[in-house]
Amino acid sequence: MADAQVKDTKVHPEDAHGLVLDENLSKGSGAGGEHDKDHGHDHHTKPPSIVSASIAALINYMLMFGLCCAYGLIMFYDDHNSKHRALGVRMNLGTAMISGLLLARFSGVPVAIGGPDLNPVVFIGIFVDTLAEEIALQNNLEYPEERRLRGIGRLLAGSGATEFCIGDHLKYHVEDCEQYHDELFATTVFAVMVSSASLTFLMIGGGITKLTRFVNFIPTSVMEAFLSCVGYKVFMYALKFTNYEPKQFIPAACIGVPLYFMKAYHIGNPAVVMPLGLLFPLLVFYVIFYAQDTTMKAVSSGPDRDTVYWFDYLEDAPFWEIWTESIGKPSNINFTAWTATLPDLFIMLVVVMLDVLLKIAGTEGKLPVKVDKDYEVILYGAGNILNTLCGGTVGYMQLKFNVINFGVMGNVVDRRAGYIYALMCGFCYFYVIEHFNYLPRFFLSCLLFFAGAGFVCENLWGSRKYLTFLEWMEIVVILLVFVLSGSLLIAVIIGAFLAGISFIRKYAKVPALDGPPLRGGEIVTNEKRIGLYDKSLRHMTNYLSIVVKMKGFVFFASVTKVLNELRAQIDQQVASGLPEWRRFRYLIFDVQHLDGLDASAAKGLEKLTKEANAAGVETIWSSIGSHVYSDMKTAGLFSD
Repeated sequence: MADAQVKDTKVHPEDAHGLVLDENLSKGSGAGGEHDKDHGHDHHTKPPSIVSASIAALINYMLMFGLCCAYGLIMFYDDHNSKHRALGVRMNLGTAMISGLLLARFSGVPVAIGGPDLNPVVFIGIFVDTLAEEIALQNNLEYPEERRLRGIGRLLAGSGATEFCIGDHLKYHVEDCEQYHDELFATTVFAVMVSSASLTFLMIGGGITKLTRFVNFIPTSVMEAFLSCVGYKVFMYALKFTNYEPKQFIPAACIGVPLYFMKAYHIGNPAVVMPLGLLFPLLVFYVIFYAQDTTMKAVSSGPDRDTVYWFDYLEDAPFWEIWTESIGKPSNINFTAWTATLPDLFIMLVVVMLDVLLKIAGTEGKLPVKVDKDYEVILYGAGNILNTLCGGTVGYMQLKFNVINFGVMGNVVDRRAGYIYALMCGFCYFYVIEHFNYLPRFFLSCLLFFAGAGFVCENLWGSRKYLTFLEWMEIVVILLVFVLSGSLLIAVIIGAFLAGISFIRKYAKVPALDGPPLRGGEIVTNEKRIGLYDKSLRHMTNYLSIVVKMKGFVFFASVTKVLNELRAQIDQQVASGLPEWRRFRYLIFDVQHLDGLDASAAKGLEKLTKEANAAGVETIWSSIGSHVYSDMKTAGLFSD
């Protein structure tokens, strides 16, 4: 990230836990040192300053508030669910406040910024889609056909013109629509609380038992594919925000994507680049719009509001309705509809846990710090206890905000920016989110292009650098399945299948034999024998026996080559017409180094044993372990 000179940096005692400054970075090496040299930057540690901390906090707040607005829209994107958007925004702002304060006080990375993340919010948006359809059907409402579509079909259908619980449809279904909205919001909050509570348990439990490392057992190609699916989903929301109008989404993409690259490659001073990149396009938009409409009625809350360039007017709702309209009315929680979200919930838990660990690792790579991963994960879990109780989305450290914070302040020890940022988010959470109504569609779309570019550039395109071509094609196939089907569950199943095929293909190439089959006379023993006796024994065993040394774990794919080779030798001596006394009579399996075998491999060996017996060859097993013996006995290789 930066060639930071940290040798003489003093760390306050409360900052010491989990923080180790990397001295190698003072020499321009280590994480990101070379990378920054390539771009001509040489950042030095600056003394803490309330001015720089305030600027960093303001930049992070502006970015987070815009993203929280976008997250609320993602959660309740459809126009017929727009009445819940205000509380959706507040649910994310509450997480920004709680996680921000907790990390500012206790994180081992003093410049850490906590808040909601795009990954879980995208999953919550999927939850809401599922809940809306299920609840509508249960309340005798015909859900719009274009909203039932998934994947590319939904894209081609556009935003849909069919009215649902609005306009004339609402007039004829007043009670049903009221019940639909009551159940949808209450069940959504319940689903969010369950997901946050589940992740709380995984974070705290995983951090204490150090089980978080097992998340890394998921194949890299599969995880990169899932994150690429999230990136695709984010870009789709960016297009939806602009109603797929090129005159809006093209400028949004032309601002958001370059802004991501400027942040990623440290082009310019973040204190200048980020505010300029966010506010200047907004200012230009307002100047052009004001020149056409000096009355600015298009931004008003009345019927003159221009919904082409702005979203529907957001009617604010107090933060306490997150509880009073959900958990406070348990009869409105539709548990039957909620169970339909469970498949996506399980996928969400895995993806979010991996994202948490990746953000910690990314912070170490881009900032001159070393992080106690287990401590940080436990801390995020503790913060999510409060997020769960407040009905907020799950929160944890945000990498891009950490980088901005460090880039503006120039040091890794000042916690004040985190405090100020969290308090600003808290002010909006408790008091007002009215300024959402002045953010045009293209601006929030721009923020999503900025946030989603990382998924596409790093997880989809960037993964080519360290994956083989076939592994990278697995990512492409999984992404295409998700695009066409719109179902992450189907994409997961395909991903697991491809990962299994890839594993089988690679592991099958690992030989199950420790060398080729040997004739008995080729075996070297430690026992010393008299010369003539030794020669006679070798001569006899050379004709009478074949020794096969097996190793590792043998399964249905790797055993095939072994079986084919031994069958060929048995068939060859029969077909060659050798006299009985010249044929080998003993097939000896040395399984001392065999770790185990699956049922298919055991059945294959059992079949080979029967074929060998039919050909007059006796099978002998040497140095067999108890667990291997048990597997073979279960498969029918041994009768006792």
